[in-house]
Amino acid sequence: MIDAPSLTPATTATRPKVLVIDDELGPRESISYLLQDEFEVLAVDRVDRGLALITDQAFAVIVMDIRMPQKNGIQGLEELRKLDADASVIMMTGYGALASAQAAISLGANEYLKKPFDVDVLQAAVRRHAREALERRKRSALLKHLEETYEGVKREQKKHQMQVGYGQAAAEMVHDICNPLVVTTGYTSMLLEEARALPATSPALQRIITFAERLEHCSSFCLHLAESWRQSTRHLSSGGNFDLLAAAAETRSVLFFDSTRIEVEGETDVMITGIRFEIIRALQNFIKNSLEAGATRVVLSVRKSGGKAVLSIADNGAGLPEATLAVILHKPVESTKDHGTGLGLTICRHIAAAHHAELKVEVRPAGGTVFILEFPLAAS
Repeated sequence: MIDAPSLTPATTATRPKVLVIDDELGPRESISYLLQDEFEVLAVDRVDRGLALITDQAFAVIVMDIRMPQKNGIQGLEELRKLDADASVIMMTGYGALASAQAAISLGANEYLKKPFDVDVLQAAVRRHAREALERRKRSALLKHLEETYEGVKREQKKHQMQVGYGQAAAEMVHDICNPLVVTTGYTSMLLEEARALPATSPALQRIITFAERLEHCSSFCLHLAESWRQSTRHLSSGGNFDLLAAAAETRSVLFFDSTRIEVEGETDVMITGIRFEIIRALQNFIKNSLEAGATRVVLSVRKSGGKAVLSIADNGAGLPEATLAVILHKPVESTKDHGTGLGLTICRHIAAAHHAELKVEVRPAGGTVFILEFPLAAS
């Protein structure tokens, strides 16, 4: 038999649910009466009846007696936790069962109260545990959403990687989209690790917000790439003026996790005209190539020189063979990496040409390579 206090439909929908499981009618009705003004309360006299309700609906708090016939509260607690890990459980016990109540804590109970209970203590405990249960449910929902997103990104990444053989245009698209998807996967993984360890209130929340903002930047980058490849041509008229140093800094922070191997230096307010995402795309390829060539230091430098905006990417990696240097600015070349496609520098050349930039490459005397892009300065 279920004893339920009278609640109007309007208030029931907005109140946390509390389930009382106690075989004694007096305590069961007393607890229901004391909580009915703040909570939607259901009450049952057997553990199995309570478990049946928990299977069908979510309760914020379960108040359960330890000593009951047929199935006791400890047995009920073990089964309950298999059904709902987020609900708060308060065990009720007489003085003779304190050891059992304390053991219940190790099995997943959140608190135990002694009978006869103090009214204020009971109400305060239910309020507190209801709030904590709701926070746990929110975090669980967030984790589930993030895990689904994480798995979805990995599936999409794998799907795109399998398409590399379907022609040059498809290969370039896959090459570009996979890079930010890898970053998205990394940030999502970090976000999941933070969220799993997050208490109800934590300074880690700010880190989660930062990661989420960077995920948003990466998503925007992916959307731009998708739109670019949907169109047959790209038009600089769809862009605008932007700060070259700021674009370089954004590439480092968003796409390379603020890597200490990458440095950004130079003058501010070096403005060029074009599509900022395309320049970030080119920088991503230059930096990725440098790091995969074994560079431990990549320096992006921005300056004005001779009426032009000059962007250089210098690294201390393995460098390029002389035969490659002779043709790299004029035609596609075979990748020097084990699993490379040779597309990265081809894409960079196309982006430079679209922005009326001159692309140069030099060998550093101390080892490594310098790529230099000279753009027209934006009109005042």
